[in-house]
Parts: sequence; C-alpha cells; structure tokens
Amino acid sequence: MAWTYNTTDPDAPTIGHQITGVAIALTVLSFVTVCLRTYVRAFILKAIGFDDWVIIITWVAAAGFAVVTIVQTRWGLGLVDMEDFPSQNMYNFNILQYIGAPFYISSIFGFKLALLTSYLRFIPKGGYRYLTLGVIVSCFLFHLSFLLVQLNLCQPAAKQWDYSIPGKCLKGVPFYTSMASLTIIFDVTAMLLPFPVLLKSQIQTRKKVVLLGMFGLGLFITIIQIIRIQTVKRLVNPIDSAPLIMWSTVENNLGIIVTNVPTLAPLIKYFNERSRAGNTGSRTRGTGYPKEVGSRYALQTWRTGKSKGCEKLDSINDMDLGSIEGNTSKDANNSTEFILDGGITKRTDVVISRE
Repeated sequence: MAWTYNTTDPDAPTIGHQITGVAIALTVLSFVTVCLRTYVRAFILKAIGFDDWVIIITWVAAAGFAVVTIVQTRWGLGLVDMEDFPSQNMYNFNILQYIGAPFYISSIFGFKLALLTSYLRFIPKGGYRYLTLGVIVSCFLFHLSFLLVQLNLCQPAAKQWDYSIPGKCLKGVPFYTSMASLTIIFDVTAMLLPFPVLLKSQIQTRKKVVLLGMFGLGLFITIIQIIRIQTVKRLVNPIDSAPLIMWSTVENNLGIIVTNVPTLAPLIKYFNERSRAGNTGSRTRGTGYPKEVGSRYALQTWRTGKSKGCEKLDSINDMDLGSIEGNTSKDANNSTEFILDGGITKRTDVVISRE
C-alpha cells in the first residue's frame, strides 16, 4: 500500500516516513520533559507557576502541529517529484497546511514565553526586569502579527486552500524569510537575556557554568532557524515545503526541551541524594560489607537460666545507655576497627548481663 493517498505509483519516492518518525519521536521526548518538569514544580518544589502552565499549553500546540503534519504526509507532503502528486489531493493538502500554521506559531511563541517569564523569578526589580517585560511584550506582538498575516496571506483567506477562488495572495517566500529572520532575533534574545544577571550573581561557579551551559543549548534553535531559511528560499511548488515543515517540528519540540532542562535540576539532585542515602543504608545493612559490620550498632542481651541465647535491642543511636540498669561491662578486646572507603569505622560490642 502506498504511503500517499491516490498516487498512481505505489513506489513513488517520498520522505513522508522520515517526517512522521521525526514528529513522533520529538513530540514524545518533549512530552517526557514536560511531565518531569511538572513533577518537579508541582510535587518536589510545590511551586507550580505561570510558566509551567504555559509550557504545558505549548506542548499541546506542538503536538497538534505534529498530528497535522503526519496526516498531511498521507496527502502528499514528502513526495520527491511533483509529477507523483495527485491533483485530487491538493485541496486537503492545502487546508492541512493552513490548519498547521497556528499550531506552529503558537508553539514557537509558547516556549519563548515560558522561558522569559521564568526569568522573572530571579531577575531583581529594576531596569533589567522592565527590559525583560518589554521583551515579553515585543515577542507577543511579533508572533501575534505573524499569526494574523499567515491566516490572511490570501484575500479571501479561503484562496490559500482553494486555488479556484478568485483573489490575490502575498508572495510567500519573502514573507516567510522575513518572519524567520525576526524569529532568530527573538530566539537569541530569549536565550541570552539572563546571562548578565547570572554572571553577576553570587551562586557557585560550578552551578553558574551549568546554568549558562544549559541556556547556551538554546543556540541550537537558532541554527535550526538558519536551516529553515535556506529551505524557504527553495520553495517553488507545494511539495517543496516538506523540509521546511520537518525542521519546524524539530524547532518547536527542541525549544520545549531546552526550556524544560533547567527546571530538572532539583530532580537530578533528589535522585543523587537518594542514591547516596541508599548506598549508605545498604552498607549499614551489610550488603556492601561483612555481615558483622552490618550489625555493629545492635545491642545484644545475654540471658542465663532456662532461656539462653541473645536478643537484639534497638540501635545504639536510639537508646540512652546512661539509663540502662544493671551491670554493664565493656571488653576493650571486642572493639574492632574497619577501614572502609578510605575512612575508619569502629565497632564496639556492649554486653548487658544479669546475675
């Protein structure tokens, strides 16, 4: 069965499979980061905020764009040769292209909005905070104008998916090129905006380098935008939009991932501490050391008469030895020292006897 509907050649070359695979893989990966971010903010820090809700909505928009893109590949997106494109597919192809635009524009605006509003948590009051608010407003106005022009690229708008309707359209290549260029400016601004504040902050140098490195990952989005501009310049017929749409899917999902990465630090620290605590607990229980070392904090009560044997008491850390009544003797020869992991652990057996 051919991947493209209505095609006369079932073996017509297409990259629809690759576009579908990229869309699914990146959408799932970005979904995982959104879930982890939500868990950190809502359950670990218990401080879910506006930017967290924004990134959730942004992922919904990115997922919507991925779904439209996958469906569009069945109607001809990805075909290599225009000769293989079925003419009866043109209407559905164009209307899916029109539907996908709002999802894409909303998603690329959403991750920048989430990133910019998250900066307000650590940017102090003053001129730099007002600058951040100004960037947020400018970013909103730009993407809103992008959306409005995109939806009304033709007059009437229905001419974008039905070529038989009389009317006129703006030239697509100059419009998309200018919009992509302005998007690069806002991407770079959003990623680099916190750098002056972080460089002047009093946090540890190691943490500062990590934070700057994570924000620097956002520069990859700029590279993707440059690649998209090159694909825009090659638009001649409808199927030439396949590389452009595929890179758009990469861009919005990668933006979501990069925005979520800095918020996952508490989760990494949490599991790191649990791992260390687990290692310490396992050593205490004797999983990493000889059996007698694991019970070095146990007190044993020896009883005479009919009942013989020993009985473990509570940990020495939980008991007040000064309150123990009876004759207590400590044998210095029973004191054992172990050199473990570069340190010294001392075990002292305490025996309580009854006369």
